Amino acid sequence: MESFDVIICGSGPAGLAAGLAAASNGASTVILDPNYVIGRKLCATGNGRCNFSNTLPPLKFMAEFGRHGRFMTDALRAAPREFFLDLLQKEGIRPTVENEIHYFPMNGRASDVRDAFLRAAKRAGAETRLSVSARRILVEDGKCVGVETDGGEVFKASHVILACGGTAAPSLGGTASGLELAKELGHGVREPVATLAPIHVDDPWISELAGLTVPDAELGVMVGTRHVSMRGSLLFTHTGFSGPAALNLSGTVNRVLLEGEPSHIFLRVLPDKKEQNLYDYLVDEREKVPDHLLKNSLARIMPRSLASLVCERLFGEDFHSKRLTNAGAHELAHLLDRMPFTVSKPATMDEAMAMDGGVLLKEVDPRTMESRLVKGVHFAGEILDLTGATGGFNIQFALSSGRLAGLAAAGTL
Repeated sequence: MESFDVIICGSGPAGLAAGLAAASNGASTVILDPNYVIGRKLCATGNGRCNFSNTLPPLKFMAEFGRHGRFMTDALRAAPREFFLDLLQKEGIRPTVENEIHYFPMNGRASDVRDAFLRAAKRAGAETRLSVSARRILVEDGKCVGVETDGGEVFKASHVILACGGTAAPSLGGTASGLELAKELGHGVREPVATLAPIHVDDPWISELAGLTVPDAELGVMVGTRHVSMRGSLLFTHTGFSGPAALNLSGTVNRVLLEGEPSHIFLRVLPDKKEQNLYDYLVDEREKVPDHLLKNSLARIMPRSLASLVCERLFGEDFHSKRLTNAGAHELAHLLDRMPFTVSKPATMDEAMAMDGGVLLKEVDPRTMESRLVKGVHFAGEILDLTGATGGFNIQFALSSGRLAGLAAAGTL
C-alpha cells in the first residue's frame, strides 16, 4: 500500500495543472489515468493545435459560461491566463494569438502543450501511473483516506482530486467513471448531453448545401419560453450544421431533446438585417431590376447556393423579381429572418468535444474546489457542471480549476 498526500484521477489539462500545483508546493503527488497515454483528448483539441485560452478579461470570460460562470472567480484569480502563458514560455513553447482572441502554441502542436505541463509536473516531483483506473474513493468518518483501483491496489491519501473529464470523445478516453465516483460519494450529477458537437436536422434538402460556410450567422432554439441563440461562422453539412454557431448551441439543443420532444431550431443567415429590412430590399429590387432573377438579387446579400435553393423551393426555377408579390416578399423575408429546421436526433458523445452536465456546482466549494459532502475530495475541469463555448474557454477553466484544486489539496491556500 502506497501513501501520498494527493492523488489525482485524470491526466487531462485539469489533472496536469493540479499535479503541478500540488507537487510544486511540497505535496507528494501521483496522477492516475486509465489510458496508456497522458492527455489524449488535450492533444486532439483544436484539430491537434490546442486553442488553450483567449484574450477576454475575466468578467467577460466568465460570462461566456452563462449564469453560473462566476463559480470560477477564485480559480481564475489563483491561475489566470498569464500564469499559464508564462509557464509555457519557460518550457520553450511560444504562444501566439489568432484572430485577435484565440491562444495557440505558435508551432501548432497540441502535444507540446501537454508535454510542457507534464515536464513541469514531473520536475516538481509528481508521479504518473498509466492504465490505472480508480474504482472507489475510500472514505472514513466523512473524510477521504485514499483510492482503490480496478486492479485492487489501494493508494492512501488525505486528498483526492477528481479531474477525470467527462463522457465526450470516448475514443480519446472520455468516460463516465469520474461521474460514477462522484455519485458514490453522494454527489448529484446533472445528466450529461453532448455539446460542442454538430447538429443533425431532419430536413433532407440541407444536404444540397453541404460544404457551404456562412461567415456570420445566427442559430437559435426555443427553451420553454426563452429564446437561446448563438452567432458565428456556420458550416452546412450533409446532415445539418457545424461550425462555431452550431457547436455552441448543440448542448442546449440536446438538452431539449433529452425531454423527449423534437427541437425546432431557427437560422438567420443575415443576422444584422431585420425582417422589415429584408422585405424592403426585395420590394426595392422588384422596382429597380424587375427582369433580374430573384435568386440573383438575393445572391448579392447572401451565399448564392443558398439564395438559389430558397428561391427555387418557394417559387420554382428562374423566378423573376417582377413576379414577386408583396405577400411573396413578406413570406420570403420572414423565412430568411427565421428559417426553421427540425432536430429529433441528438449528437452522440462520439461526435462531441465536451459534455454539458456533470457534478452539481452547489455541492462544490468554489474557493477550494473541495466537495461540500466529503472532506478531502476536490473536483476540477470537465467533470463539473460548467461548460463554455469553443475558443479556449474549457481548457482554460480546466487548467485554472485544476491549479486551484492542487493548491488547496497541498494546503497552500
